[in-house]
Amino acid sequence: MTVAHKQDITIYVDVPQKNGETKKFFLTELNNVQDVHKLAKISKRVAISDTADLIFRLFAKSQQGDADLKELSERIPCINKRYLPNLQHFFDKPENAKIIQEYNSSKDKTHKRELRKQMIDKLEGFVSKYISTRDLQYNFSKFKYKYDKEFLSVKDTMSNVANKISAKMLGLNPEDPFVMAAFEIWKDNIDKRTEQKRQSYWLLVRDEQGTIIGITCISSRQLKDKRVDKNIIGHAGCILDPSVQGCGLASALWAVTTDFIYNNMDDDDAENSLFATTCDEFNENSQGVHVKTGAHVLKDENDNVIIDNGKMHWYATKEEIMNSELMKQAAERGVKYTVAYADRRQKRSKRIGNNQQNATFNTNIKGFNNARQ
Repeated sequence: MTVAHKQDITIYVDVPQKNGETKKFFLTELNNVQDVHKLAKISKRVAISDTADLIFRLFAKSQQGDADLKELSERIPCINKRYLPNLQHFFDKPENAKIIQEYNSSKDKTHKRELRKQMIDKLEGFVSKYISTRDLQYNFSKFKYKYDKEFLSVKDTMSNVANKISAKMLGLNPEDPFVMAAFEIWKDNIDKRTEQKRQSYWLLVRDEQGTIIGITCISSRQLKDKRVDKNIIGHAGCILDPSVQGCGLASALWAVTTDFIYNNMDDDDAENSLFATTCDEFNENSQGVHVKTGAHVLKDENDNVIIDNGKMHWYATKEEIMNSELMKQAAERGVKYTVAYADRRQKRSKRIGNNQQNATFNTNIKGFNNARQ
């Protein structure tokens, strides 16, 4: 059993669906080292799914003449030269070639989504079997493959060795890069929980039954950014198990965590900082969400998007993001959240788009005690 730190929080999120139902989720602290295993498995599923999605989109574009696979094979590990022949053979199969042709010619978004899912389901098997762990594409910076000694500095190598020893002592598999990445997040969250004035959280995403389905990081800490002449705040991202994607949870969580950040900041700090996030240069889904947040992508003096180690950088003022399409849609859907504080036995409820908070004492929130185990 893990004893909750006095600054621990749980955030309960209600996400209304198009069918009239409301899906309930909650965010809890990553306290229990045993949850590292679960998080690692989810991150691997996400990596496989994201890689399959990326491969499909690039091959579809190549059929239209909008992507040069040979050129991209020098930049994207999962389609590098050793994988490209087998991938081309996969897409040359009549049934797969037909799906790509139909996908490219269709104007129906729903149909295109169905075709894309159909192909990704087939590609996931290929990715699992042939693409190495090191070459998988990740959508979350902390899960970048970083345990290959070829790419580590002396300091990183020493830290890596120490982490592996610690992980093994705690019963974790130090040879699994997904486990080690999740272990690093666990350590980071333990450190953050000891801060006098807490500004950053790693929070597990759970469904109504308490099952872990992902993780998100939120931060109101002001940081210096060499790219812009302002302090920045923001969140590092969110990964969700592929099985729960598509119900609007990612957008709802973004709206909730953004609202939470600004409701826990001094007004002057909030007004004088930019909300900053990054996404992969090939992640079109994430780029679309960033546009919905009212953010602007970083460009050079010639109006070209700056790609920094495969990442695009996005910035928004408080006014831009709080009045963005993302926040408006969350308000229209009726997304709301409740923050429960472990030390105060208190909760605060908030509906997106409503600046009024209702404070009540938390006597017994269902699942709260179980979530802390």
